[in-house]
Amino acid sequence: MKKWLCTVCGYIHQGDKPPDECPVCGVGPEMFEEVADEPKKNEQTKTKRWRCTICNYIHKGDTPPDECPVCGVGPELFEEVTEEVTEEETIELMTEEEKKQAKPAIHKFSYGLFVIGSKSKDKVNGQTANTAFQITSDPAKIAIGINKNNLTWQYINESNVFTVNFLSQDQIDSIKHFGFQSGRKVDKFQDMQFVNKKTGAPVLKECLGYLECQVEHKLDVGTHTIFVGQVIGGESFGNDEPLTYAYYRAHK
Repeated sequence: MKKWLCTVCGYIHQGDKPPDECPVCGVGPEMFEEVADEPKKNEQTKTKRWRCTICNYIHKGDTPPDECPVCGVGPELFEEVTEEVTEEETIELMTEEEKKQAKPAIHKFSYGLFVIGSKSKDKVNGQTANTAFQITSDPAKIAIGINKNNLTWQYINESNVFTVNFLSQDQIDSIKHFGFQSGRKVDKFQDMQFVNKKTGAPVLKECLGYLECQVEHKLDVGTHTIFVGQVIGGESFGNDEPLTYAYYRAHK
């Protein structure tokens, strides 16, 4: 008899086809995949895994989904996960009714979209992020939230420096470039114009502005680390409107 694995909670169903609804987490048959044998705990399958860089939802498939079922962002804000993903690192899906109720509230969040630059020795990397905000003004300190599975996290954790690159509204393509692919497979700065300032972390030449930060505190929050850095350099270029998540959703 065939066995079907719920890709959300790990429940195993036996039958000719997947169940209409997972009895554990409630997802539909589209979230099940056929397995030859019951997998061992935390065993990684050959199917690709894609992580939503906004809400951390894990999607399994050859390509990222057209839309995140949790927060609603498009495929350009997913990145391929190359490390093993444990049950604790995945986000539990809501029921369809809960999704409908929560989505309008989620969309009321107002925040920007940024490119976080990082370095490790002679290598640089960058990723799209929305979790970047000011903590204090004198001295100026910035906090960013980075997933522990990301190459950016590894670089910042090693070097203790990072840059926050502010984007203008006509730089939506940069969100896809820095958010759709992993720095472990692609050199994201290979064809990009950038400079190294005080910290050596990359600053995009055509960005709206940037801040350079030296990490002072690291807060472990489970799947992510919050890095708090003191601003040690920065500059603003022009008066164009900054790229926000609301603008991105309306014009992607």
